Amino acid sequence: MFTKKAGSYFTLASILLILSLLFQDWQLAVLVLPIASLFFLTNAFGFPEKVDLELERRIIPSESFGEEDIRVEAWVRNKGDQPLDNVEVHEALAEKLAPHKGLNRVHSSLRPGEKMELSLEFPNPGRGHHRVGPLTVRVRDSFGLYLVERRLEPEVLAVMPRPEKVRGTELRPRHVGPWPGTIPARTSGSGSEFYSLRGYASGDDLKRINWKASARTNRLIVNETEAERVTDVMLVLDTDVAFFESSEKELFERSVRAAASVSSLLLRQGNRVGLILQGEERGIVPPGFGKRQERRILYMLATAKPGRALISTSYVITLLARMMLPARAQLVIISPLLEPDITEGIRQLVIAGYSVVVLSPLPEEPATFRSEAERLAFKITQLERANVLLSVEKICTLIQWPAGVPLSRKLQEAKRLRPPLHA
Repeated sequence: MFTKKAGSYFTLASILLILSLLFQDWQLAVLVLPIASLFFLTNAFGFPEKVDLELERRIIPSESFGEEDIRVEAWVRNKGDQPLDNVEVHEALAEKLAPHKGLNRVHSSLRPGEKMELSLEFPNPGRGHHRVGPLTVRVRDSFGLYLVERRLEPEVLAVMPRPEKVRGTELRPRHVGPWPGTIPARTSGSGSEFYSLRGYASGDDLKRINWKASARTNRLIVNETEAERVTDVMLVLDTDVAFFESSEKELFERSVRAAASVSSLLLRQGNRVGLILQGEERGIVPPGFGKRQERRILYMLATAKPGRALISTSYVITLLARMMLPARAQLVIISPLLEPDITEGIRQLVIAGYSVVVLSPLPEEPATFRSEAERLAFKITQLERANVLLSVEKICTLIQWPAGVPLSRKLQEAKRLRPPLHA
């Protein structure tokens, strides 16, 4: 295609021709010859008829947990049989991706079969989805009249929250699946905990014989263990952390880290786990198993942003839980509990038979307040939240997670808590 410079020359030539016709002055028409000669020479000698380029990009690593610098390597190869004298390569980067090594724009020439490399490195930009690209290659002739452009579409660099190594909380859902796992199923089967005694039947393992009970009854008695299964779990991350500006970011990042850690733990235990993001931006990962499901959840958590919910969290979790989970399954709600209406949603889920655990990161008090009125507002907010905590604690298992305390410790303490059967 033509460049802006070529367009200007065309316009100038057209004006000269029109003026020469209007004034019957052929000397003006002669001035068009140098411009026409320039285009002729460019077509004949300065620019190949076909420009064949191969573009490739690699982001190292393409997925990160925010602990290392990111390197971008791009290659452009001239696959044609003629040299290219004026080649510009530009890798578009977001504002946060500022290279501290290398350049994202280079100019060079390429002989047939030659490859040009662009390499740059920048500090890890932190949790989120960051667009790298598009990679644009522009080839111009020596006079700047013709332009061929090739483009490689952008790629996404995903910086995900790293799950912490936590030990499990003891889930007690009323629904378990048929697959073996770690959750007591309240029925006899393969497990580690004693369940009941029964008479010996042909084919029973001799190691399971209870010799004391057999001696008392004068017949062989065997121990039965409680079956251990897995369950369906839906994580709900409440992204509405509208609190005090100085505390919001830390509170939200702790909530995201908790969601990543708990989902990783539950998936390692063999459960079927899904995720709901609830706030100004919403998202859903349907329940699934395994490493791929963990990556899907972490990938969505990478994009999570705080914001006030436009639709009531109470309504959303009640509606989606019934649509996506079987009856009596398990919900884990991660929320700072700053919205009083959330209590009613939790109550409805418990009444419907779902087992609910609420993990609530505790907001930190700001180091300083700008005024006494702001300090008073903070205290009032804390009192309102304390009322919500008391209401939730009466309905289901509540885990309060203060800043600076390992999450694993708080999850283990939850083993001693048992939600009531009825709200």
